[in-house]
Amino acid sequence: MERQIKVLAVGDPAVEAYVNPKYSLVERINRNFSCRISFHIIPWDQYYGKMMEAFALDEFDIVMVAGHLWLKDFVKKEFLAKVEYPDTKDFDQEDILETIHNEMKVDNSYYLYPSFCDGHILLYRKSIVNKVIGDVLPEVVDTDTVISLAEKCDGMRGLCLKAHQSEIFTDFLPYLRNEGIDAYDINGVPTFNNEKGINSLYKYLSLKKWAPKHTFRYGNEEVRQAFQQKDVVLATTWGGQLGTVLDKRCLELDDVGFSALKTSWNVTWSFGINNLSKNKELSNEILSYLSSKEIDRIIGGIAGSPVRKSTYLVDSAKYNWYKIHLCLIEKYAKPLPMINNSGEKQAYIYEHLYNVFVGKETPEKALESAENSMLGLRN
Repeated sequence: MERQIKVLAVGDPAVEAYVNPKYSLVERINRNFSCRISFHIIPWDQYYGKMMEAFALDEFDIVMVAGHLWLKDFVKKEFLAKVEYPDTKDFDQEDILETIHNEMKVDNSYYLYPSFCDGHILLYRKSIVNKVIGDVLPEVVDTDTVISLAEKCDGMRGLCLKAHQSEIFTDFLPYLRNEGIDAYDINGVPTFNNEKGINSLYKYLSLKKWAPKHTFRYGNEEVRQAFQQKDVVLATTWGGQLGTVLDKRCLELDDVGFSALKTSWNVTWSFGINNLSKNKELSNEILSYLSSKEIDRIIGGIAGSPVRKSTYLVDSAKYNWYKIHLCLIEKYAKPLPMINNSGEKQAYIYEHLYNVFVGKETPEKALESAENSMLGLRN
């Protein structure tokens, strides 16, 4: 009897590539591993809850995890089984970018295989920015520069914010970091409820007047459409969305420029094995294939954010944003500390930031409430 392998995955362009008949990845896995694999794709705003359900059962063998964002917590709670990277030239684990390679493990044990990255990349219309500052943007910019440009660009909306409740924390994070602080420390203690945190939130809120009216509803798809259709001059999106944003639907594609955010964050969406799975060995073999050089080139071209050095080297001429994306990962993006109860603690930040954005709370009250709720969670 064929073994059934079920994968729980987040709704993202990279994941759609795994099931796209054009690339025949499902067919190849079924044939090469004598199994029947199925991907169950869940939208991001519903994903965390579904993932928690999956870890309580043995229904799913493989589960996508947002790298360091959740890894330490999931290892402590014994949700994930250890994985064994194959020691072969074909897999070549040293080809995985060092910072991503390190993100896959806790206490020198591997728990994840990398799929694609989601880091902050600023997209902009070169012709309009050139009129404003007399040049294109450099390799990296800070959030104060983004604010200044949004105010000065005319004829179009300055920028769109990814301010949906499921997105707003990570959209705001570079603005918080620009003030020299982070969301929490290595013990999960919040570090934002102070003058610098309040100032950063007021700066972020100031961008509402230069953004589309309904930017509080914007997630990846809305940002894609707004930038492609030239509704905005600037847009910060994820590296894992670049292949989709910069496809043939994008108006005046040659006019698009890229910069990394100086205070950016990056997470590597990855595959882990459910500790309750009865097919751990087979799942590990499949994941080593899905993380191979061959598949990384496919996923990199679709999503826009490969995880291997060789992919950037071979395909940098084909995908003109690869140079900036590699700089983002290697030079600028900083992970959040790995903490216990990470999902629950971050949920409070998302909730109260969104309340501020839609006028339900003041910045001062929201940061205080988020801090108190986080401190109330036991580690």
